[in-house]
Amino acid sequence: MKKTILSTALTAGLLLTGLGACASGGGSEGNNLYRENLGRVLAGPLEAAREQIWGKHAIPVERRTESPQNIRVESRWMVRSPEPAEAAQGVIEARNQVILDARFLEREMDMSEGVYRATFEVRNQVRTETARDWHPGPMPAAVRDRFRRVFNDMRLEVATGIRR
Repeated sequence: MKKTILSTALTAGLLLTGLGACASGGGSEGNNLYRENLGRVLAGPLEAAREQIWGKHAIPVERRTESPQNIRVESRWMVRSPEPAEAAQGVIEARNQVILDARFLEREMDMSEGVYRATFEVRNQVRTETARDWHPGPMPAAVRDRFRRVFNDMRLEVATGIRR
């Protein structure tokens, strides 16, 4: 009986934790992050796609770091005008940063480059009338949609390259 109650409580706890994660995950309004998975990619085609698509969308690179286990490219913070919904909440300035993060998975047997699991992430920060310092703020749907187009361009470009 005790085992059944403990098992039920544990299952319920895990279920509630999972539901909470879904409610706060990507795609929900009010979140300051937009994140998408680019999947398994080779380093060369990933960098070629990043250069082409970030150039097309005028996303300036701030920093690029590479190690045997990780490739990370961060854009500069790009200041933009607040969306109407943000302005109504007292936002006086807004900005976004794009991050491409790729974690090493394995080395291709017939190729010298590695296979990575890549993610595309956009961060949103705002300054308000009451909080003048930059801080995370909810990402409006229009901004999320703008960066979803960048992600879709990246995904298409990566898919046309060599991929595993």
